[in-house]
Amino acid sequence: MRYEIAGLKVDMAVSGKTQRQAAAYAAPAQGPADLQIHCPPPELVAEKAGLLTADEVEYLYTGGQFSTGLLDFNGFRLHASAVTLDSRAYLFSAFSGTGKSTHTAKWIRLFGATYLNDDKPALRKLDGVWTAFGTPWSGKHDLSSPEGVALGGVAFLTRGDVNNIRPLSPAEALPLLLGQTMRKITAPKMELLLPLVDDVLRSVPIWELTCRNDDDAAYTSHSAMTGGK
Repeated sequence: MRYEIAGLKVDMAVSGKTQRQAAAYAAPAQGPADLQIHCPPPELVAEKAGLLTADEVEYLYTGGQFSTGLLDFNGFRLHASAVTLDSRAYLFSAFSGTGKSTHTAKWIRLFGATYLNDDKPALRKLDGVWTAFGTPWSGKHDLSSPEGVALGGVAFLTRGDVNNIRPLSPAEALPLLLGQTMRKITAPKMELLLPLVDDVLRSVPIWELTCRNDDDAAYTSHSAMTGGK
């Protein structure tokens, strides 16, 4: 089955959760594929039995293949919740359980933003512009859109008693951004990833958002990241 994901022609034979979440990305099979994604081998499914269902193994395995392949096309996936507002994509990244999805839900309710991807958006530099795309690997709630939107900024969330946002220098943001990309990667692929991460750090606003779980936190991030719009 042919899909168009992050501007790439992707062939993959999937089922269950992955197939359902990829339905919005279905595309005509015209021309050769940019990426070929395969199902997990039976021995891997058997190895994970008792820990993960076969459906979950396929979802993670195919997502990992896409992440690896994306590096060959000036792109990488980021663990983040992404929304679109006024033709710009805003990403909120953090370790699981910190509240990034809760924060983006506030942007949707308060400012009329829409979901781009709630778990693993893809970032690609196209025609000199970093662009965020939805992907089928969009978390348990499948909040995703196939569109690509110019990247307006990335905020890394931490919990705190006071809502505050500050811009990060590339040196400060490097470990945060790199830590939310790929966990297991070969040396040749790391050589592709590092220049891309460096480019994002130098061309896209990166923020640290310390926040409570309240509406004021969303107003704080929105004001800074959109320039007060």
